[in-house]
Amino acid sequence: MVFALASEGGPCRVGITASRKVGGAVVRNRARRRVRELLRARAEDLEGWHGDVVVNVRHSCDGAGWDELTEDFGRCMRKAQAAPRPPAP
Repeated sequence: MVFALASEGGPCRVGITASRKVGGAVVRNRARRRVRELLRARAEDLEGWHGDVVVNVRHSCDGAGWDELTEDFGRCMRKAQAAPRPPAP
């Protein structure tokens, strides 16, 4: 699950969360490492994005294939970039 909040300027900030519902510490850390690598591999999805992105790891992330994860993240970021931005103050 990806939450994105656009802003008018500044760098893109990314956060990754994994609750204990995902699994034990080993499973949560593996899932966070996979998401970190996904963000490195798909950096072009974040280019030009100004704002905050929070990725909430779900239990299904551990069993999902790499292609499925990259496709899902790309879809989420395209949807976030297409959403209307908040008005400038």
